[in-house]
Amino acid sequence: MLLLAFFWTVYFGLHSLLATTWLKDAVARRLPRAARFYRLAYNQVSVWGFLLLFRYQSQLPETRLFSPPQPVLVLGYALLGLGLLVAVAALRGYDLAEFAGWAYIRRGPAAADGPLRTGGLNTVVRHPLYLGLLLGLLGFWLLAPTYVRSVFVGCNLAYLLVGTRLEERKLRQRFGAAYARYQARVPQLLPLKWRPTAPGPLPD
Repeated sequence: MLLLAFFWTVYFGLHSLLATTWLKDAVARRLPRAARFYRLAYNQVSVWGFLLLFRYQSQLPETRLFSPPQPVLVLGYALLGLGLLVAVAALRGYDLAEFAGWAYIRRGPAAADGPLRTGGLNTVVRHPLYLGLLLGLLGFWLLAPTYVRSVFVGCNLAYLLVGTRLEERKLRQRFGAAYARYQARVPQLLPLKWRPTAPGPLPD
């Protein structure tokens, strides 16, 4: 289990490092022709690295922490399904070509110049995609609460918390006062706390 936790920690650490602005800017300075492929390559490394680690994890012997009763299984399926629906709905609010990296190949750095998106599920929480992943992970664990899944879900949850903070920092740098007003109105990850409306309109 320690080795599995180490692998996931390295994976998420690399994932965060590759997403930093300073590293992307460094690549753009040294390899300007390759810079437009950075986002696409980043996604490929992320996806294939995740799949390889998940395959390794699936071959490990699993021991249940407890046998979930029927109500817990129902809750697990409900959370897994709800997480999938929230994640899909969240992705509908993104520029998927920019998200995947194809837009950078066609338009270069200009692909990142989109507006601050505050519609759809972004009116409920600032990071609805992360919320969907959070719900899905909890449902996945409840369906089969084993040691292996506990390590997997624990590492993913830790990364979501850290990744959210890093994403917030980049968004504040990019959108400035507009994002500060958005932060004042909309909760970060869990739609549990009402916040008073801050002065000034939100950009669309």
